[in-house]
Amino acid sequence: MENFYTSYTKNVQGKTYYFVKKFLTFPEFNNVPNVLVGYGMHTDFDKACNIAMVHDTNIKLQLLNSMTGAVEKAKVIEMMPVILESKSVVR
Repeated sequence: MENFYTSYTKNVQGKTYYFVKKFLTFPEFNNVPNVLVGYGMHTDFDKACNIAMVHDTNIKLQLLNSMTGAVEKAKVIEMMPVILESKSVVR
């Protein structure tokens, strides 16, 4: 049994909100889904972590660094639209 965490930001009506999620995972078992055990959303990152029950300073720092690093590394890749055609055979 292990914990892992995710975090991201979202702009809502001109304000930046922090979203923090804490999951419980069971790598020793096959086909067991992750369990969401904490979820926090707030305009203050520390408050979002407290709501999500993330209290470890090192984990909070890693989450904050991963969010700021993700923005700098993001790249938009344009994709061509695909037109799908379906054909059916009637006998």
